Amino acid sequence: MRKEFLAVFSGFPDHHFSEEITKRLREELTERKSIVFITACPLDHAQNDDDCDGMHEMFVEQGLAFEKHCVIDKRTEASEAKRLVENADCIFLMGGGVCEEQLDLIREKDCYEALLDCHAAIFGVSAGSMNMARNTVDFFESMEPFPGLGFTNITVSCHHDPEDTWRYEQTLKMSEDRVVYAMEDMSAFFIKGGKIEIVGNIHRVENRELRLIAEDDIRELEQDEFRRVFDTIPEQFDKFRPRYSEELFSFLNEQAGIGPGKRVLEIGPGTGQATEPVLRTGCEYHAIELGEHLYRKMKEKYDKLPNFNIVNDDFITHDFGDMKFDMIYSAATIQWIPQDIAFAKTFELLKPGGILAMMLTSSEYRSDNEPLYEKIQALYDKYYKPDIPYTHGKFNYTGAPEYGYSEVERHEFKGQRVFTAEEYVSFNGTHCDHIVIPEPIRKEFFEKLKNAVLEAGDRVVFNDTYILYLTKKP
Repeated sequence: MRKEFLAVFSGFPDHHFSEEITKRLREELTERKSIVFITACPLDHAQNDDDCDGMHEMFVEQGLAFEKHCVIDKRTEASEAKRLVENADCIFLMGGGVCEEQLDLIREKDCYEALLDCHAAIFGVSAGSMNMARNTVDFFESMEPFPGLGFTNITVSCHHDPEDTWRYEQTLKMSEDRVVYAMEDMSAFFIKGGKIEIVGNIHRVENRELRLIAEDDIRELEQDEFRRVFDTIPEQFDKFRPRYSEELFSFLNEQAGIGPGKRVLEIGPGTGQATEPVLRTGCEYHAIELGEHLYRKMKEKYDKLPNFNIVNDDFITHDFGDMKFDMIYSAATIQWIPQDIAFAKTFELLKPGGILAMMLTSSEYRSDNEPLYEKIQALYDKYYKPDIPYTHGKFNYTGAPEYGYSEVERHEFKGQRVFTAEEYVSFNGTHCDHIVIPEPIRKEFFEKLKNAVLEAGDRVVFNDTYILYLTKKP
């Protein structure tokens, strides 16, 4: 699991970290060989050097000095910029300039994928914070939104000050079609493993209504960030997440009439657990995947096929234009989308007579080895303490008719998986609520699970039921 720690700052008008912010940085910045600043003013070389030294001095002042510090701007060779990012312990996206110029610099210097893959703590301040979001607005330039780096789904407006009436009004305008978090200086979001903490005064703004952020807002943001936790383990996810039976897909493709000339959308394909049986029908296949690493894995596997199309975006907010589909399907994904959005948006995107297919896997291992089951359940009682609970199991798959769909049909297909102890633990490590179990509890828990299966003959058998829900747009 990647251990990124993200910090979103508004600004430091007196050029000092607060005590609260320092405490959190001290907990996370245990490795301090190199910090790399990325400017938002690519051509202002002298100022960039001064700002780099000045911002590093803020760390030095708190006993958090780095052995090396440098800035990436227009002078930096692309190969060197990429190397600096790949080897950094902390990357700080600077402010003071134009958001899109910073984004252009990152791409020009071939740093975007290096930023996605690095294990550094990533911070942003002002323009840098705005660029950390999937979608942002730089209202000094335009009210038109543009894609940021996609590290979070939190759209921010920095330097909030009620007495700055122009900035206040721009923030309200931003909120007319999106939720905005207006951050006062010396405030921060800290994000790690889907868990969010805040420091200072931050306001939630929606439909021109502004109020201080509340605990419920933070929990909502955490659930949104939680959707992205699978993206931290693309290789493990690809290897160990369950596939679905050929019998299920033969039935589905026949029922929906999928083949050449049909347009299909898969929501959240992950790394393709339910992709190939549909893709190989020759249909015009489209997918939308939230996770950057999962998206890249999908392109690595399927991009050479002429009928394969994928976008890296959030289904909830993505604009599909005038595209309509003959079938939309998801494999253990749609439950991550609020039910009203999931059913209403898929209904709108389907052609008349189009099919919505929702599949999931239900598994049990008790019947094969009752003593092993009891031992594992005892370990869960002791160790299963995720930082963020999984709350998405309440999705009502049969609720589609409330949104205009026909009655929902349920179909079941059977399968079986056999794991060694090592494989079982690796599979457990792909569950969202297991990924966020805090260390050192997680390590001890997984070690105990591994030993339990080893003592049971290094074998655990999962009897799977693949459940397929089908409904149709009249």
